[in-house]
Amino acid sequence: MKTYVLLLRGINVGGKNKIGMAALKARLEEAGFANVVTHSLAGNVILDTTLAAGALAEKVEAVLRAAFTLDALVMVVAIERAAFGKIAAAAPKEFGTDDEAYRYYVLFLKDITANAAMKDVEVRPEIDAAWTGPGAIYFRLPSLKSGLATKSWLNRIIQKPLYQKVTMRNWKTTRKIAEILENNSAR
Repeated sequence: MKTYVLLLRGINVGGKNKIGMAALKARLEEAGFANVVTHSLAGNVILDTTLAAGALAEKVEAVLRAAFTLDALVMVVAIERAAFGKIAAAAPKEFGTDDEAYRYYVLFLKDITANAAMKDVEVRPEIDAAWTGPGAIYFRLPSLKSGLATKSWLNRIIQKPLYQKVTMRNWKTTRKIAEILENNSAR
């Protein structure tokens, strides 16, 4: 058995694809996954399985389609525990250090390398910054209080084919998931 982090994109956003975490946990357990833990309504799941990452993502997507009424497709990014730990640990030194001036996001990737994905990530000079990491891109943009928040180019990713291979989490959530994994190292 391996422990995986599942990052679901497209649930509980803007009143669409509403899925309660208790119901999600129950459906995943019924599908045969062990030690299922959910974190926040954004669709963060930790579980144990014998499946490989790709097969796991496909099975969970099928479980979601069968168990819930969805307005749109939900994408699942499955990341093995050690790989998730590396992503959290590999953030640039300055990443997440100034919450007053900036917001920080991790773009988790599915079926594409960070270097290949970075070609489609636009960074506005003097406003945004982005760095590649192991299976992820770290993106910094101005805080909502700065007056520059609307100047960021992060939202441009939605218009690109790359968006079909990305789900984002803020740095606080990413660190919390890593902390849950660390605190449950006996899994």
